[in-house]
Amino acid sequence: MQGVLSGGKVIVTGSEADAVAKRDGRRRGQLELEEAAGLLETDKIAIRDEEGSEIDPDEFLKRALAISPEFGLRYLVYNDLKERGYVVQPGGVDFWLYPRGVKPGEKPARYFIRILLESDTISLKKIVELLVLARNMRKEPIIAVVDEESDITYYEVKDAKFEKSEARKEELKIKVKASLFGDRVVIWDADLADTLYRTHFYGNLTKEKRLLLSFLEAAYLMRKGMLEIEVAPQLATLNSQPFEQFIEYASTIEADFADKYAVYADLMEKGQMVKTGFKFGSHFRVYKAMQLKHSLFLVHVLSEEHVFTLPELSRAVRLAHGVRKRMIFAFTVADGIRYVDVGRMKL
Repeated sequence: MQGVLSGGKVIVTGSEADAVAKRDGRRRGQLELEEAAGLLETDKIAIRDEEGSEIDPDEFLKRALAISPEFGLRYLVYNDLKERGYVVQPGGVDFWLYPRGVKPGEKPARYFIRILLESDTISLKKIVELLVLARNMRKEPIIAVVDEESDITYYEVKDAKFEKSEARKEELKIKVKASLFGDRVVIWDADLADTLYRTHFYGNLTKEKRLLLSFLEAAYLMRKGMLEIEVAPQLATLNSQPFEQFIEYASTIEADFADKYAVYADLMEKGQMVKTGFKFGSHFRVYKAMQLKHSLFLVHVLSEEHVFTLPELSRAVRLAHGVRKRMIFAFTVADGIRYVDVGRMKL
């Protein structure tokens, strides 16, 4: 195959131009820089410049970098995907990725690739934009992160849906009194404490049969009309409504309490079982309905304005993957709670 480097593209010349166009589903027989470099390094094309001088692989890479400073990063990802047996085509955000064995023009691409460096950041809003773009294009987004050793890690990104489950037991028709106990709430009634713990999995039951609730659990039970906290000096000067009063007080101890509570309550209302995720470096671990043998998700609550460093994102996803869970990032939006699932992807 013969080609000419011209204007940031390689134009395939001669009889093979039509074949390239047909093979890649293009109107013209032209190659992007990454495609041309891959063919040149495997001796499948000879490339000349517009003066007619032949360009060897090393010289081509240098010229490509001069044309596009991002070429080096893009070529690393392009070459890695090709070596894995995929059909890759420049386009979309960075690349289109086709399933193995599928050629452009036969079927649409399944994924688009967004390339980032280890030193880059990515905002939660930008991740949501990728999801919106993917939905509009009927594709699935993949984030490719190139680290400082030029290794590449691929992350799948998708909306997480927690469908309402009917499997969870109905809440008891009770109203129990409780007291503030430092940064938690204690239920003194041994029988009710035992029932809430063993049947509905709230709190931590002490050997003295006292139930220690987190502020999140207490707030949820208050909202359901099942819990009344005895008047305490800490609450006396706050909002006159007991629930709002408690939320206001809890927010003086945890600045992000209101956001965490919104996510906790949303998951509980959808029939999920929610416990602390502290040991896993996240806010919550989430069990499906009453299946408490193994939690499926780690959920971390963020501000909609949050900006990830890529080591931060990698650390969270890797930890979740290591304990066989999905990493979900949750944040409050105008119409409720949105959940974004980020996971490592084996290609």
